Amino acid sequence: MKQHYYFLGIGGIGMSALARILIEQGKNVTGYDLNPIPHLEKIGIQKKNTLPKAGYVIYSSAIEKDHPLIVQAKEEKCTLLHRSELLRILMEGKKPLLVAGTHGKTTTSALLAWVLISSGQDPSFAVGGILQNFQKNGGSGKGELFVAEADESDGSFLNYQGEGGIVTNIEKEHLSFWKTEENLIKGFKTFCKQIKNPALFFWCGDDLFLQKLSLPGISYGKKGDLKLHKYSQEADGSYFSASFRGKMYEDIAIPLVGEKLILNALAVFGLALQLGISEKEIRKAFVSFQGVKRRQEKLGEINRIQIYDDYAHHPTEIKAILEGLRKKVTKGRLIALFQPHRYSRTQELIDDFHDAFQEADLAIITSIYPAGEKPIPGITGKALFRKILKGYPLFIEECKLLNYLPKMLLPGDLLVTVGAGDITTFGPKLMKELS
Repeated sequence: MKQHYYFLGIGGIGMSALARILIEQGKNVTGYDLNPIPHLEKIGIQKKNTLPKAGYVIYSSAIEKDHPLIVQAKEEKCTLLHRSELLRILMEGKKPLLVAGTHGKTTTSALLAWVLISSGQDPSFAVGGILQNFQKNGGSGKGELFVAEADESDGSFLNYQGEGGIVTNIEKEHLSFWKTEENLIKGFKTFCKQIKNPALFFWCGDDLFLQKLSLPGISYGKKGDLKLHKYSQEADGSYFSASFRGKMYEDIAIPLVGEKLILNALAVFGLALQLGISEKEIRKAFVSFQGVKRRQEKLGEINRIQIYDDYAHHPTEIKAILEGLRKKVTKGRLIALFQPHRYSRTQELIDDFHDAFQEADLAIITSIYPAGEKPIPGITGKALFRKILKGYPLFIEECKLLNYLPKMLLPGDLLVTVGAGDITTFGPKLMKELS
């Protein structure tokens, strides 16, 4: 009889990646989710509201401890596993390459997985976004390598010991868990010290926090052992040059835009070299990388109006995505439509949004996506809107967006929906209205 795995919140991007791996390993997988899961049902995963009679019940930090199914699982003495515990089990017998950092984990881990797959390494992988190259976020490979995002938001990245990996940056975030910035930094230091092979560990030498941690491994960036010399951005992507261990690598092409993403690609380039993958194979994989769903994703173009979607929800991420999209606007305006994510995060970062939209010609702020949280008095989308000093801000209630946006957009404009909530569903609705 096949072992049964039951996921609470199976539609979540991190949970569904692990569910996909188990399905590919021939395991029996079902799960519960508030939303439909057609993308998982296509691969044989059933949505069920009842626990299995035997097996494992998988939960994440997003699931409340008093959730009825958690309570029932304890009463029926099911084996409960946190998502990170299951990932650790799945990585046993493999060589994990872990990607951590406040920003950039998903694109970096997806690009690394794609380079390994393209070069015939057949890795396993679990990343926080859908790779556009083959429309999935997790897979079970026969090779010895396992690429995974290591999540700092709930401290679960401390449960892993990687063979190698990449740390992109550290920034004030998730203080509802860490309580202080000092604790967050200590957590990253502990994670980095747990990497087994320093020759396969890359950390960003441009990051001020990482600079101070005296880390093992290889630094990268404008400063570092793996050095970025120059980069240029075109409408369809970027070119950069780098030097590493006495060799210069000129004009590396990749269909990503923005300096932050170029630095992430630089780290992947260096790690791939250290893994013995040829420069030719890495370059070929970079050029064929189609990106990640909800990361600079172009939804379409109607009436010469470009519509993009991006998961960014932290001020630094927003600033980076708008800097990257700026050069894609040749005529017209760059318009950002931002849905703040969670009351607690908005309260924590509200003062940091003042210049996040400085690259935009117009910044439209809408209502906060609660993600299950209860409202906090005084913390609203309109309160955030008042804090924004650059980007010509405008506040529009979410229910009124479809009334206003079609009339506001002009040929040549580029509109990007920004946020980690259900704002991602607005772009297709807008395109239908424009058509």
